Amino acid sequence: MTRLRVAYAGHDFFSSCLEMLAQRADVDLVLVLTDEPGGQPTDNVRAIAAARQTPVWTGRWSAARIDELNGINVDLLVCAAYMYRIPIEELNVRYAVNVHPTMLPEGRGPNPLAYLTFDYPQLNGVSIHEMTPELDQGPVLLQEPFDRDPDDGFDEIFLKLWAHAPRTLQRLLDDVDHYFLHKQDQVGGSYWPEPPEEERTLDAATATVADALHLHARFGQLGFVLHTDDEHPMQVRAAAASRCRHQYPPGRVAARLNRGWIVALTDGLLQTQPALHHKPV
Repeated sequence: MTRLRVAYAGHDFFSSCLEMLAQRADVDLVLVLTDEPGGQPTDNVRAIAAARQTPVWTGRWSAARIDELNGINVDLLVCAAYMYRIPIEELNVRYAVNVHPTMLPEGRGPNPLAYLTFDYPQLNGVSIHEMTPELDQGPVLLQEPFDRDPDDGFDEIFLKLWAHAPRTLQRLLDDVDHYFLHKQDQVGGSYWPEPPEEERTLDAATATVADALHLHARFGQLGFVLHTDDEHPMQVRAAAASRCRHQYPPGRVAARLNRGWIVALTDGLLQTQPALHHKPV
């Protein structure tokens, strides 16, 4: 059995891939790179690393960090939902791959799930490509589509990716040399930018229940911005809404409960899970 010395870069979004790597008998997990406390969610990544007593690096890259990684003889660098640019052109690693949640070359970009929900459902899938200095443009090594239900929103697609991505990565690790030998350059394709805030904003004073449910389905745990008659907009990552008659003017925060806020819409009520004041992304 040929053992691989593997470094992993990512936060919790694709951490099912890290879990798979940690369980393989032919992988030595030598390093985990992730975000600093207060940034992207990293609890699961840190727990997996701690269980394996794997060192964890946080924050941005530096010349010293590049030298240190080049000194630990990494065979394979796996990037999956990592928040910093990796200076791949300066790293001495045998292989470097990125796990991407669309069928490349379509859907390059930092957060394509919001587009997959309603705009491009035919592009649901996992692509693993060779890392190059250009974002998401390296040759494709392996990709697999997955089926989705017609009413799947952002969070449901995330769960399918959570299950599907490590299986695709597992196939790659079973014969890394083969997939690199048969890699395919990307031709054409598209780039999907981060959705602008105006597309992720709901004004409770004019919104309907259907508007709220559509926005929540599209953005899910990524969150949308809710404006109420309170002075602060809220970042909403979990919500429920129902059409009903009520006595509140639209836009009013009807109650602040320990399970979240209840907000009046034009034709019903919206409940947010514990609401945070919105911070620009």
